[in-house]
Parts: sequence; C-alpha cells; structure tokens
Amino acid sequence: MDNIAGPPVEGDNFFGREAVVDYFRDELKNNDILLLGPRRIGKTSVARAVMVAVREQGWQTIEINVASCRNEHDFLKKLERTLSSEVSSLPTKIRNTLAKKLSEIGERTQSVKVSGVEVSLNKQEPEEWTIIACDLLQLIAQVKGHWLLYMDELPIMLYNIIRDDSQQGIQRVRRFLDWFRNDVRALPGADKVRWLVTGSVGLDTLVQEHGMADTINSLSHEGLEPFSEQVASDMLSKLADRDGINLSDDDKQAMIAAVQWPQPYYLQIVFNHLRALILADTTNSSLSTLIQQALNKMIQPGADNDFHHWEGRLSQQLSRTDADHARVLLNHAAHDAAGARAEMLLNTLQERMSNHTTEEAKRTFVRLRDILLRDAYWQINATTEERRYQFRLEPLRRWWLRRNAL
Repeated sequence: MDNIAGPPVEGDNFFGREAVVDYFRDELKNNDILLLGPRRIGKTSVARAVMVAVREQGWQTIEINVASCRNEHDFLKKLERTLSSEVSSLPTKIRNTLAKKLSEIGERTQSVKVSGVEVSLNKQEPEEWTIIACDLLQLIAQVKGHWLLYMDELPIMLYNIIRDDSQQGIQRVRRFLDWFRNDVRALPGADKVRWLVTGSVGLDTLVQEHGMADTINSLSHEGLEPFSEQVASDMLSKLADRDGINLSDDDKQAMIAAVQWPQPYYLQIVFNHLRALILADTTNSSLSTLIQQALNKMIQPGADNDFHHWEGRLSQQLSRTDADHARVLLNHAAHDAAGARAEMLLNTLQERMSNHTTEEAKRTFVRLRDILLRDAYWQINATTEERRYQFRLEPLRRWWLRRNAL
C-alpha cells in the first residue's frame, strides 16, 4: 500500500471502504446517490471504486466534473464533450450512430436560452437548455445495458450560477434541480441511467437556505464515515510496514486520537510528517513527542493548504453576515479541545446581533449550528455533562486557533 495523500487512490491503494462501495453499488440499482462531504475525505476514490464495481457488472460509466461550469451552457458543453468521449469507446455500429446524433446536438448547444437570456454562438434559433440536455441523456439510454453518470462538484456549479446572477440565479438553480429531479427521471429509459452526485460544499445547505429542499428529496443522501479505530490502526500498520517503521498499538492509538476524526487522508498526512521526523531525529525522541510535532507541522503556513478550504466554503455557502457569525462561533470553539458550551456560543451570537430579538438570535444560532454539524466542522462532545460543540478534526481546530492568534 503506497502512502498517497491527496490524489484519489485506486486498486491496491484503495483501503478500508470496500463495504461502502458494495453498499453504493447495490443502492444504485434503484436510486440515485448524493454523496456530500468536505474535501479530502475520499469521495472521488469511493466514486471511482463504485464505477469499477458497476463496470464489472456490465454497466457503462461516465465521470463529469462540473466545478468549472459557470452556467447551464457550460454544463451542456461539458456533458456533450464527455458523452462524445465515452461514445468513442463503444462498438463501431453504435458509435457511428450516436456520434452523428451527438454532433447534431453539439451544434444546438451553441445557442441556448437560459431563463430568458439567450446565448447565441451561431444562427440557430435558441432552445431551452433543458430540451438539449434531455436529448443528450436520451442518446445514452438507447445503448443496451445500464449507465452510471458520476457528476462531481455539482454544488459549486450551482453556487456559481447564484453568485453570477443576483437577479435570477436562485430561480435558475431551482429550475436545474427540478429538471434533474423531474425531467430526467421522466425520460424514456431513465431506469437504465443512474447518477452518483458528489460535492465538497453542501448542496443540502444551499437548498435549505433558499427554500428548495424538496428538489433533492428523491436522492439517497450519503456521507463517508471516518474509519473505525480498528480500520485506522490497520491502515497505519500497512503504511508503517512499507517504510520499516515499528509502530506499537499504543503509538497507533495515539496517532488516531491526535487526528480525532480518522479520515484516511488526515491519517496519511500525519504519518507522512511523522516518517520525516523519525528519519531526521537525532535525539532519540519518544514517538508520542514526534506525533505531536507531526500534528503541528500540518498546520503551519506552507503545509496548511487543505485547511483553507474549510474557511472558504463558509463564504461559498452563506451570506457574508452568516459566514462572519459562523467564523466567530468557530473561533470560540477552537480555544478548547473539549469545545465550547452551547450557552456561551449563543451569548456570543446575541452580542453580535444586539439589534435583533433574543428569539431571532437563537434561530440564527440553531441554523448555523446545524450547518456546522452537518458540514463536519463540529460534533457534539458527549463526554461532558453540559452540551459542548467541539471541532471534529483536531488538526483543523489547531489550525483555526493558530490562524486567529496574533
């Protein structure tokens, strides 16, 4: 097992989530899946493992990343190009038939109508983008067998639409999600096409904040749980064995406790720093000391790029005021590894919202608290008598504290 921390892993390097892949494969027989979670927890690795699993059952698979799409026209072009690439690998007779139709649809995508706004790159009469998108999907439904479409970072595309169009952006997002829920499922042969949709910023937060939660209720909502202590320990053993490092059970438990939320990426990052420290150690330091040093190295400038996403996604999902409120709540919770008491956090928010009623401040706190819990910033600390909200990922807490210290 190679220590690959960052890029998606495949084959023998995919570890610990085989049961998740089996579950997703079975779930896709009847449902589309929405897989949400912050970056670096293995969504892409799992999605690609699912693609391999369904291909072994004879399915065709397509992967499309829509993070760079700013509007529905961009989405159409990305979908058309991705389908064209996949069609080129099909048997000759099918390929020739579909390629001709795809080419015709590709011409139509040059002129589309989006909520009354026309994007015209040729002389054709603009069509509603939903019509062209449905025609694209109907093409693949004509091919014998089942298809899995893995669409990555859909929420980012939808936030792009809202950010770029202050007047109609929310309505356009509603139309996109309605199209996906209703129009796509009503297409002939739709039961042969399944979707695995992933995102590193919360689609659930987007739809709840804008009153359109009903648009995603047909999807099977999933997340990726952290490794159990046993699986995390087994992974650390494999990594250590590859590098000839002797880790005792106590050492492995200390590393897992140091991360607190044992997602594989963060275990690998800690191990990477620990390995470098072991090689450089000339004072025969204890492994527990080196583990704490490894944790601190993770959060230093130059090595902390992954943590910036956690702060940035607040601005992507929330209004400026709510994002500022959330950062202040996180600042307070970061001061204690055990977390902050609910009453103290609420009082902090009430002070910031002095022009609002107590009930309005409480409603804002509850809403932001639920977002921070759902998006894996916080967890409820069950080891204390009073309710406390603590950072789920200990390195993130330390980074947050360092970032906000003078």
